[in-house]
Amino acid sequence: MSMLAYDNPTACETYGQVRWERVNCNLCGQDNTEVYHRERLPYFDQLLDFTIVRCRHCGLVYTNPRLVDHNAAYLYASSEDANEIESHAQAKRPVLERALNEILHWQKRLGTSRLGTLLDIGCGHGHFLNWARMQGFLVQGVEPAEVPACYAEEIFQVPVMQNEVSRIDLEPESFDVITMWDVIEHVSDPYGVLQQCSQWLKPGGIMAFRFPSSTWQKIKGVVFASTNRPTFGATIHLYFFNGHTFTEMARRVGLDVLSIRTTGAEANTNNAILDSVKKAGYAAMRAIETVSGKCLGNLEVYCQKRTDLE
Repeated sequence: MSMLAYDNPTACETYGQVRWERVNCNLCGQDNTEVYHRERLPYFDQLLDFTIVRCRHCGLVYTNPRLVDHNAAYLYASSEDANEIESHAQAKRPVLERALNEILHWQKRLGTSRLGTLLDIGCGHGHFLNWARMQGFLVQGVEPAEVPACYAEEIFQVPVMQNEVSRIDLEPESFDVITMWDVIEHVSDPYGVLQQCSQWLKPGGIMAFRFPSSTWQKIKGVVFASTNRPTFGATIHLYFFNGHTFTEMARRVGLDVLSIRTTGAEANTNNAILDSVKKAGYAAMRAIETVSGKCLGNLEVYCQKRTDLE
């Protein structure tokens, strides 16, 4: 998803009345949780207290209760500054280009000679679509926010459907590759979205994801417990997976996990101090990974749709 901005006064007025909802676990359907983390965050002109819980049955971590209008700030993102947009994109470029190369690697390894069609859900300003098209893919994007969707179409001339992914109707088995970079943690029904995407994906097709690890978010929450720094970002982040919970959800919709790997935080080109902190945090994270054997940080997951689905 693209950058967030909170400086739209209309949005503040529209969403001044906070609405909450409670949900059962999206993976197993049960309502049996324990508190995983608490944090206080700004939501437009208010400070709100959030609770992140973990399902005692399957281990899925999620925000509960959560904001009904959890994507309000994102949908009202107001940044149209081209320099800011491009700076943000260049910071992400090394990570996303490596991800694109990983997709090409799996296509070759699995015997898929064609590049084919690629759908990027939550395509933001369209940079990944543009890079994928340069590799030879026929691309299509989905983006709920108007500003980045228009930017992608006007600057890169890539086709973008401006809507929530749950409201999109596409032909079954019409894409060779589907990507969701930093998106699955934002959707209100990740199981439903994965099921929908699995139907759009061709048998044997590749689906790739990037999302924050629930374990690493918790470690950061402990480290920063005495500060005001948010670690889960629960105003817009609803679900937090680890390798096990995501693998299980993918399996249930017909996706087999090919690989899970950790990616570091993007460089912050506008703040050298923050960039140094991120790099130090990434080094510490890799050290913890070595000792614990767990994948932390931002997880990249690559899946293949099973060919034996009815």
